[in-house]
Amino acid sequence: MIETFGWYKDQWLDINRIFIAANNRGLKFADGIFETILIKENKPVLFDEHLKRLEKSGKILNINLKINKLTLRQLINDGIRRLSLKNDQFASVRINYSRGTNEGRSLTIDSTSETKDLDNLWLEFYRIKPNFNPISVFISQKEKINEFSLLSKCKTFAYNQAIQALTEANEKSFDDSILLNTSGELCCGSTFNLIIKRNNQWITPRKESGCLEGVMVSKALKLNIVKEELIRPVFQNDDIIVAINSLSCKQIYQVNDLKLQTKFDPIYFWNLLYS
Repeated sequence: MIETFGWYKDQWLDINRIFIAANNRGLKFADGIFETILIKENKPVLFDEHLKRLEKSGKILNINLKINKLTLRQLINDGIRRLSLKNDQFASVRINYSRGTNEGRSLTIDSTSETKDLDNLWLEFYRIKPNFNPISVFISQKEKINEFSLLSKCKTFAYNQAIQALTEANEKSFDDSILLNTSGELCCGSTFNLIIKRNNQWITPRKESGCLEGVMVSKALKLNIVKEELIRPVFQNDDIIVAINSLSCKQIYQVNDLKLQTKFDPIYFWNLLYS
């Protein structure tokens, strides 16, 4: 049974055999973008939405995205066949795209050399089990999201801030971390968006907070399940707080010292957005 593998430069490879050149800007400067897509019932779910966000990130960061949509879908379908999943099994594919290789040591984009259309693309496939386990979170005191930065609007390789926030939370015996923006507004988690049910209304931090435009939250907004608001980090013990991304939906049962009371069915909610 194949658990993980990848694709790079027209080759299907073991994940550990995908070697990125030292002068690749994705490796050298974290100068790249990515998307992670759930594979359910042997199909990449919300593929168009993820690709649209990838393209949007490329435009915002001026990365020349040389990907043919049909070619990419075919590669992903080929990868799914290699996984040999049963219909009730799940997997994920991560689409990675770097700005390209660098000539010399310069940080400037002008130093980027021309590459073939798919040379900057690599794919990672993983068998997974979606995560629905409840978590405790700590509001990071060290890291803040810059709501004015272009990077806050894009899913990039640069995860150093999230790692620091997660480390801070783990050191205090919490499972994960949530971050505020520079104005003290509730923003997002280390690797997830936030949805809160308060007074019988589902709300989520507004885009202006600097939170990444999550595909699952966008689906909830489209279905009129939630609405965007400016949210301060003041919680009530009957709040339902959900940490959600494409591969997980987890109820937050504790924020700092506050323990939350209300029960929630994350699987039902997650399936509702993926239906």
